[in-house]
Amino acid sequence: MKISMTYCCLLALQLFSCNSNKQEKIKQEIEQDCGEERWNVKTLSDDDTAFINFDCIIQSTVYDQIKLTTPYNILDSRLVSETPVYSIDCYILEYKEEEDRDIHVIIQGINTDETMVIEIVNPECSSIKRTSRYNQLKELYEWFTRNIGIPTNSFISLDKPKLATITGIGFWDFLHGQNGMAENGREIHPVLSMKLKL
Repeated sequence: MKISMTYCCLLALQLFSCNSNKQEKIKQEIEQDCGEERWNVKTLSDDDTAFINFDCIIQSTVYDQIKLTTPYNILDSRLVSETPVYSIDCYILEYKEEEDRDIHVIIQGINTDETMVIEIVNPECSSIKRTSRYNQLKELYEWFTRNIGIPTNSFISLDKPKLATITGIGFWDFLHGQNGMAENGREIHPVLSMKLKL
């Protein structure tokens, strides 16, 4: 039985369309799995990331961060106080995977009992793949899963807190009952690097 060239072309177009629709659906699902609230700021995909000097790292502590004054109005765009890059020595206490696929990590100060949240973004989110820091963020995510653990949707507490140095961008989050959250809403988000201290 002969099949016309027109039929073959239409079949090929239909298969291409189905495949394209499938790829688009997967892409949309990945986007939907990631965050929405101030997402561009959290993932360094906003235009104002250009104002961050990644080579100027400020030594800080958990105590320093939780004593900062919360901005009167947190906007969708990046605030000036969300441009510094900090290095903090801390203890890693707990972690879990959030709905937006970030790793939510609770850290504690070296000399105090205060805690705050730091966030490691998932490099599989499409918006993160488009950032200039993609490779760095991907390396950190993989390092964390190898050296600390693979997160689940429930908190995992370390048997023994791990002493580490973390580097990342200061960020203001809205308070909605997050475990380990500083009362002023201060986070390090995203974390850029992490190193265990022996």
